[in-house]
Amino acid sequence: MKNLSLVLLLLFMAAGVGALDAGVGVADITPDVSAYKVPLAGYGARLGRPATGVRDRLYAKVLFLTDGARRMALITVDLRSSTPEFKEQIVAKTAALGMTLDTVFVAASHTHAGPSMYPERFWQMQFGAYDPAIVEQMTSAIADAVLEAASATTPARMGHAVGSADGFTRNRRWGYNTEQREANNETPVIDPRLTVLRFDDLDGACRALVVHFAAHPTIVGASNLDISAEWPGVVQRALEQAFPGSVVLFLNGALGDQSPVAPAGDDEFERMERYGEAIAELAAPLAAAIETQEGASIAIAHNTPELPPLTFPEEAARRFAAFKDAAEAALPRRAELHLLRIGPAVLAGLPGEPLLAVGQAVEQRLEREGFTLPLAVGLANDYIGYIVNETEYAHGGYEVESRSYYGPGLGAFMAEQIAAIGAALRPDNVKSETAAE
Repeated sequence: MKNLSLVLLLLFMAAGVGALDAGVGVADITPDVSAYKVPLAGYGARLGRPATGVRDRLYAKVLFLTDGARRMALITVDLRSSTPEFKEQIVAKTAALGMTLDTVFVAASHTHAGPSMYPERFWQMQFGAYDPAIVEQMTSAIADAVLEAASATTPARMGHAVGSADGFTRNRRWGYNTEQREANNETPVIDPRLTVLRFDDLDGACRALVVHFAAHPTIVGASNLDISAEWPGVVQRALEQAFPGSVVLFLNGALGDQSPVAPAGDDEFERMERYGEAIAELAAPLAAAIETQEGASIAIAHNTPELPPLTFPEEAARRFAAFKDAAEAALPRRAELHLLRIGPAVLAGLPGEPLLAVGQAVEQRLEREGFTLPLAVGLANDYIGYIVNETEYAHGGYEVESRSYYGPGLGAFMAEQIAAIGAALRPDNVKSETAAE
């Protein structure tokens, strides 16, 4: 924390700040399964078997924003997660635009039917072999989309709406340690919030929608070997049909313990389609009712704090002893935390799968800093496993025993770090600087 000033980048400069311009880009990042062996990440039960086909295509979506003094690229990808290598390649390929690790924000949907893309042996032991050629092709396509978006910016208006997708999620950890939970008077943590950000041209035509919702894309199970963007891909496709000419980006929230409650269907793909379409049907009227306005400002803050010591739960140490050495070699000692402020919204990028209670703690800390629309974003920029709090750590279960590596205090640590970064972007700081222009 004492080194925060050395690693924090705040791109809010009073001089030269102008109106908000926005541009959008799209890249098809679907690997060629006929040319490459493409194991699918998400389910270890697949044992690294390669994909056999493509059910629906994977895309990266780019929202490029600039106010003349600074620029940022929000990039959403139909992938299980991002990696430092993946982001670094995108940054290197867009360096001519002045893009940096600070100004590029990569958020994955967490589909469990996207390519394994992890250079570390630890992750390959779980999800299959790594082919750098696949990553190279994906990042080149995304860089082209960033260039496309940056070259097509026009003055923009922004607005937002918050609704509810009640009944679409359940807390999947509620089967662990039930008697103790009841003795503690605990209740399942569920948040049905569905948030939409809208970006229009000055004539009111919708250019981009950003949809934020917290739920695992796990309707399609481990037996599937076809590439798919899962239900977040359906949401994006359906909304782009409802708002012709727009690009729709999807941000997953604090999804660590949030499972989808899918409708009935003849098979898992039909259930996936119906779930995504139902979410889109809730988001569409929210988006249509948004009254966008000019004058939205943007800012960025970024930090890479040293993480708590690696800690393996006792049960995990017994069950996964073969993974321990590889995990210690692969798991980072620092992690990227990233805030993007876009008008009233502040996106808090967390490098893993935060439990919902952790996401809520992050958002509450940002609210105390004066932000009216804080949104915790999971699977952002990197992946360090599940981000849990002390309460849930004590209950054990899959998220703790199989993929939690930094101890019970990681959730509180993340909330504290995000609050410190957020203080630099406080709305009162922004107002005082704006008044000084």
